[in-house]
Amino acid sequence: MNISSSLIIRKKMRGFTLVEIIISITLMAIIALGTAQYMIYARWDVDRAIRRQLAWINMASRMEQAVDYGYSTVASSLPESSKSVTISGLQAYRTTIVTAIDDPIDGYYPTDWDQPDYYKIQIYISWFTPGNVSDSLTAYLSDETSWAY
Repeated sequence: MNISSSLIIRKKMRGFTLVEIIISITLMAIIALGTAQYMIYARWDVDRAIRRQLAWINMASRMEQAVDYGYSTVASSLPESSKSVTISGLQAYRTTIVTAIDDPIDGYYPTDWDQPDYYKIQIYISWFTPGNVSDSLTAYLSDETSWAY
């Protein structure tokens, strides 16, 4: 076999070498994994945003219940601890804490009045497990000023 015949054989053989194929597969795998990871994190962010919006709707509804109970009965009617609730098909746990707060300027409860000056209402939403608090809302309810966030 002479040099000219080996050149003719090389010109007819077209394609990629094994090293080129391995390098291209490796690069495509890196790109695919990076894209997949981005898509997973994007989906987690969307799910978290949906849960947060649902939690705020539920907490606002709970605050409306506080107003409906009225100032005199909110301390006995509203508190709850890790109550299981289903919000749009998702399992959540809601804790509502009502704290009576009295302003020392006008005297201390119960001698200055038959009720404390205002109530601090804290609502916590935990998703999937009771200790996993992800969203919370605090509001103050006063007999004189209604309620405010």
